[in-house]
Amino acid sequence: MNKKNLNELKKNFIDNGYCIVKKIVSDKQCDFFLKTISKYAIKDYPPILNPDRAEFLVPQSISKMQNLKSLKNKTKFLKDMEKDISIFRSFMVNKRIMRILKFIKSKKVDPLMSQMIFKKSKTKFSKQSWQPHQDNSYIKNKNGHYITTNLFLNKSSYENGTLYIWEKSHKDGIFKFNFKKSYREKDGKPGNIVKTKKNFKIKILNFKKGDLLVLHGNCVHGSFPNTSRTSRPLYSVSYMPIGEKFISGKNAQRVRLKYS
Repeated sequence: MNKKNLNELKKNFIDNGYCIVKKIVSDKQCDFFLKTISKYAIKDYPPILNPDRAEFLVPQSISKMQNLKSLKNKTKFLKDMEKDISIFRSFMVNKRIMRILKFIKSKKVDPLMSQMIFKKSKTKFSKQSWQPHQDNSYIKNKNGHYITTNLFLNKSSYENGTLYIWEKSHKDGIFKFNFKKSYREKDGKPGNIVKTKKNFKIKILNFKKGDLLVLHGNCVHGSFPNTSRTSRPLYSVSYMPIGEKFISGKNAQRVRLKYS
């Protein structure tokens, strides 16, 4: 990606609170990632929090291992998990993505957490629709430097539950909000619901497989339920520039992940 393209991405991020990088990874890479992480999906395909860490992936997929009858297969499951975790981590620190984020923030950033959202069609969690929320409402970085990326592993449209954003809402800091449980919630409507009387332009975003959404932590956004026969899987990763403070969180347990 040349300097002109990087400048355009940075301008969109600063002006509107987000930018979209087309085809950051190939279809083949997307299919490989989805096939690998799907091995750890349980019934109804709920989101998997921090699949790049064994201490998270094991308890969230323990039922898959328990269904294996022999000790040999169970130990193989864990050995394969070790290799797969390194794959998930490699997508978090993809060189192209890290270069873009560093350019946008004008300093090095560290990944803090990740989440796999399958939104698999015809399952309980396909109907999940995030309420209008700000990612920074969870970690409360006072300088508004929190960044979330969403890597789309399949095409994304209104019918299969794509995202929408409130353009330029990132310029007003963190709004007041109603707290909502945002991990394997029962009502399928996660997200700290924003409370504001201000009006913003709502923009529905469509994506192709391999596209990346780079989102300002203060940009209000949400998603629609998947009412189609097409799944809308995405891998979400959050980042923070060096030197910035953040709240770790009870479930997310955000921590700076060092990489070479």
